[in-house]
Amino acid sequence: MRVKPHCNLYWLKNGNDFFGLQHCFKIQFFLAKRINVYYLKLVEHMEVHHHPEVEKKGLKEYLLEGFMIFLAVSMGFIAENIRENITEHKTEKILAESVLEDMKKDTASLNSLIAANNKRLNSINALLVMLHLPKEQWNDTNCYRNMAPIMTSVPFNPTDGTYTQMKTSGTLRYFKQSLVNLMNEYDVQTRKTAYRDNVVQNAIWVLGDLIFDSINLEVLADMRFNKPIIHEMYLNLKDKAKIDKFINLIVMNQTHRIRASQEYEEQLKIATKLINNLQAAYHFKNE
Repeated sequence: MRVKPHCNLYWLKNGNDFFGLQHCFKIQFFLAKRINVYYLKLVEHMEVHHHPEVEKKGLKEYLLEGFMIFLAVSMGFIAENIRENITEHKTEKILAESVLEDMKKDTASLNSLIAANNKRLNSINALLVMLHLPKEQWNDTNCYRNMAPIMTSVPFNPTDGTYTQMKTSGTLRYFKQSLVNLMNEYDVQTRKTAYRDNVVQNAIWVLGDLIFDSINLEVLADMRFNKPIIHEMYLNLKDKAKIDKFINLIVMNQTHRIRASQEYEEQLKIATKLINNLQAAYHFKNE
C-alpha cells in the first residue's frame, strides 16, 4: 500500500484503523534512530584524538550538525503529536460510545412516556365526554378510573452524565462540530422538556385542590396500586359552577399534557438523529 503524505492526519481523518499511524510512527522512529547513529559517527569522526591541535570546523560541518539536530527534534515532535492524536481519538470513541448508550436509554424512556401520556389524554377525553352529559348519566366507576391516571405524572429524567462530564472536562473539542451542535441542541431541548413537565405537575396540584373536596382519594389509591376497591365512590359536584370549574381544570391539564407530548416527541427526534449520526461517524453496530 502506498503511504500517503501527512499520514498522521490522513489516518486520523479516515476511520478508526490505527495501523497507518503505527506504520508512520515506526518509519519516523527508524529515521530518528538512523539520524542519531549517523550524528554520533559524524561527531566521532570529527573529534581529534591523536593530534594536539583541534581541527577547525568548516561552515559545511556546522550546517550539517544544525540540520541533524533540527531533523531529530522535528521527528520527536511529530512522534509526540501522533501519540497525542491516537490517545485523543481513542478517548473520543469511548465518549461517543457512552453518549450513544445514554441516548438509547433516553429514547426508551421517551417512548414509554409518550405512550403513557397518550393513555392519560384518552382518559381526559373520556372524562370530559362524561362531564358534558346530564348528571343522571354519569358513571362513578368510569369517572374514578379516568381520574386515576390524570392525577399522576412521571417526568422525563435524561441520562446526561457523559455530556456533563465532557462539558466540564473540555473533551467536547474531540468531536466534529456537527455532533457537538446536536449534543448541545439535545441539552437545550432537555431543559424545555423539564419545564413542561414542571408545568404539568403544577397543573395537577391546581386540579387537586378541587379533587380533594369532590372525590374519595382512598378509591384512587386502591386503583393506582391495583387493590380491591373497598371504599365508597362519591362525587361531590352538585352545582353547575363547580362542574364548570372542574371541566376547565381538566381542559387545562389536557392542554399542558399535549404540550408535554410535543416536547417528548421533539426530544425523541433529536435523540434519534444523534444516535444515527454517532453510528455513522464511528461505525457502531445498530443493535
